[in-house]
Amino acid sequence: MIIDVRKLKVLLIDDQSFIRSTLSEILLQIGVKSIYQADSVQAGLVETMRVRPDLVFCDIHMPGEDGFVYVGEVRNSPMAGVASTVVIMLTSDAGEEAVLTAKDLKVNGYLVKPVSINAVKRSMERALKASLP
Repeated sequence: MIIDVRKLKVLLIDDQSFIRSTLSEILLQIGVKSIYQADSVQAGLVETMRVRPDLVFCDIHMPGEDGFVYVGEVRNSPMAGVASTVVIMLTSDAGEEAVLTAKDLKVNGYLVKPVSINAVKRSMERALKASLP
């Protein structure tokens, strides 16, 4: 199955604006047109409910609540379709504990920073179980 990336809605949750802008540029190069951003877990939850993204890239380590709190809230959402939101953790933490926590929360992908366009595209394809053009 091939997905039309131009129709995907992607949400980026990271406290660092540099990371969000870098990932936005990569997504634009891949062909994604609808990119939303949030700088915290709470802002990410609001955007998730508002936008209903097809895919979320979420940092783990952020001030206040971490990305695992975001995933836990999404997975436990009573709102139709929200609990199954596709989430890729985007982090510099490749430690076993973080990876196992992500797996327990049923994240759809795990991408270690710094990222390349090929790594982002591959993680999107695996998470969405589809090919990107």
